[in-house]
Amino acid sequence: MPNLLRPAAVLILLALPVGAMAHDWYPFTCCSNRDCHAIAESEVTAGPKGWVIRRTGEIIGYDDERLMQTPKQAGSSFHLCTTDGKPDGKAICLFVPQFGS
Repeated sequence: MPNLLRPAAVLILLALPVGAMAHDWYPFTCCSNRDCHAIAESEVTAGPKGWVIRRTGEIIGYDDERLMQTPKQAGSSFHLCTTDGKPDGKAICLFVPQFGS
């Protein structure tokens, strides 16, 4: 790469939004590269039948195929994938961090 292009390439990379790589670990079936985002722990509650998504009242059962464990590379936060990425959209997947140990 010519020396003049290197600074331009670095500037382009720096200009990319920080979240551009955020979807790297989401399964395509949940995310479609746009539908998933981290959510606060306060937005979900463990109920007797499953995880309750507070903003919609939707319950993702403990044996529901939409329930997945947050991978270690994503940290220890909850992630929600909704139709069209809308905050009030129907849940496609809910990622729950591993608690304990």
